[in-house]
Amino acid sequence: MSDSEKRLRQSINRVADQLCMAIDGRYDFHVNTESDDLDIQKLTVLSNFVLESVRRNILELERTRDLLEDRVEERTRRLDLIIRGANDGVWEWDFQTDELHVSRRWLAMSGCEHLGTRISPEQWKQRIHPQDRDHFSEAVLQHANGLEERFHCEYLLEDGRGGYRAMVARGICDRHPDTGEPRMMAGTQTDITRRKFIDPRTGLPNAAYLELMLSQRLDSRVGEGVGLLMVVISNLALVRDSLRPHEERKLAREVRYRLDRCIQPGELVALLADNTPVMLLRDDSERGLRDRAKAVMQQFDEPLLVDDRRIWLSLVIGAVPSGETRFEGSTDMLQASRTMLRRIRTVGTGSFLVYHDDMRQRNRERLDAEQTLRNALRLHWVESFLQPLVNLQTGEVDAFEALCRIRHPEMGLISPGLFIPVAEETGLIRNLSDEMLKLTLPLLNDPALVDAYGPAFTISVNLSPAQLHDPRLAENLLAMLHHAGADPRRLKVEITETAVMADADIALSVMKELRRHGIAVALDDFGAGYSSLGYLRQLPLDQLKIDRSLISGVDRDDEKRAILEMILTLCERLDLSVVVEGIENELELSCVLGMGAHIGQGFLFSRPLARDELIARVPRQGLLRPASDSP
Repeated sequence: MSDSEKRLRQSINRVADQLCMAIDGRYDFHVNTESDDLDIQKLTVLSNFVLESVRRNILELERTRDLLEDRVEERTRRLDLIIRGANDGVWEWDFQTDELHVSRRWLAMSGCEHLGTRISPEQWKQRIHPQDRDHFSEAVLQHANGLEERFHCEYLLEDGRGGYRAMVARGICDRHPDTGEPRMMAGTQTDITRRKFIDPRTGLPNAAYLELMLSQRLDSRVGEGVGLLMVVISNLALVRDSLRPHEERKLAREVRYRLDRCIQPGELVALLADNTPVMLLRDDSERGLRDRAKAVMQQFDEPLLVDDRRIWLSLVIGAVPSGETRFEGSTDMLQASRTMLRRIRTVGTGSFLVYHDDMRQRNRERLDAEQTLRNALRLHWVESFLQPLVNLQTGEVDAFEALCRIRHPEMGLISPGLFIPVAEETGLIRNLSDEMLKLTLPLLNDPALVDAYGPAFTISVNLSPAQLHDPRLAENLLAMLHHAGADPRRLKVEITETAVMADADIALSVMKELRRHGIAVALDDFGAGYSSLGYLRQLPLDQLKIDRSLISGVDRDDEKRAILEMILTLCERLDLSVVVEGIENELELSCVLGMGAHIGQGFLFSRPLARDELIARVPRQGLLRPASDSP
């Protein structure tokens, strides 16, 4: 090898040695050569050119990398902000390892912080309510198999404190690009408990959550009872009428706070379907529930402060114990609570009632009566019976009271004592009263009745409270009388003091309008409860009907006789005619005759009868002796 060749090889080796630094990732150098060989110098220049190009490319890549990292960091920050704002838990399900990676928020909302962020999918499923597990698994498979575009499932999840939270999980699969096989699924878990189970007005758990927890307690009780306390605020409607919306919300919160003071760990204050507060307690003894009810009553011994107003609430409490009744589950127990509510609303403030099985039977009977009443109205089973009013001075029948009866095609005549209370409770009393008017008004001109009792007899009909407070009552009655061809002066309407007091202003206006058109007004059932003699002077009345409770046994009760004499004297001075109702025997008749009563009514003369039977059995004259059908 010549010397020139040796020098060339040495120069090439020196260039190569320098370039070897690039193998270690270094490009911040320049290739140098001392050779005078033109080719070696060209190689050196070319190498430096390549190095410079590499350096520029690397710099550009680093800039791009930094930009991408900044973008990723910004997107990550935004995503974290969105997730924190949504307050959702995050999960990743690796199908290959069958492991679940979850966020701290997921653990916190699931009540299982102790499990750590890596759990098995089975641990997730086991915390789901049993009734939702199959639905959850099916939703996962539907998406994993490509039948659904995304995974979505609502379920109940244990909260780690003996209750449940309502959750919704959403997610999507990552799939193999070639085969489409699912490799993992990731998504979020959202707590929808407040939306699904919390009443927005009071902040209390709603009826759906109550049923859920009641079912769980009944299924899992071991050595402890389960009881419900229903807290009915009897004057709540009246109080609400005087409150502005924000005051009503404050009142609801104050009621909740006071009820919360009465529960122990593991117990619950919630709402029934009609928004009645109810307490789910770990006690089913009557004594224990009575003590708890007493504690609730004491919480409301002091008024509630709403803004600058002091509000007193009146309570009635009903208890439904699980141990002393035959409940098959939460549905039966909640049905019993509804039965109890109907009973509670018929008793006075401060009362405490305990549910017993016989209430269920009474409820069935009430339901049967309601169905019978609805059928009677729809199928025209309602009939107007007439009971005569007797002039006690002449013995002549010159008036009747129309009384409602239902003639069932199979059961025959049904006593009004069975369906009138149900009609009043359900609001069907208005429909029933309207039907009675349609049936009764034509009787004023019924040829057979006119032939038997003359053309001047009058008929009185009972008005429901709803009718009495209808401003168009007089107009409607006059139209019906005109259609029947009857004189308004032959019609008398009977009202009760309770109905008048429900809205005295409207009632008085309606009563005056009726009298202006010739329709007489009678106050019925006077003396049945609290009745004010002074109040009679303020009412536009034509007649007073004394309730049979004052007549029964009047012949041997000095106090009743004194009260009756006082009423008769006052009515004479007020120019009110008086009907003495409920005369059932001759001793009572003799007594009221001696007091100067002018009109009598009762079984002694006749029971209420259908038109044909009335004409056949009740003569126009001669009833001042026991009727053949008297009891």
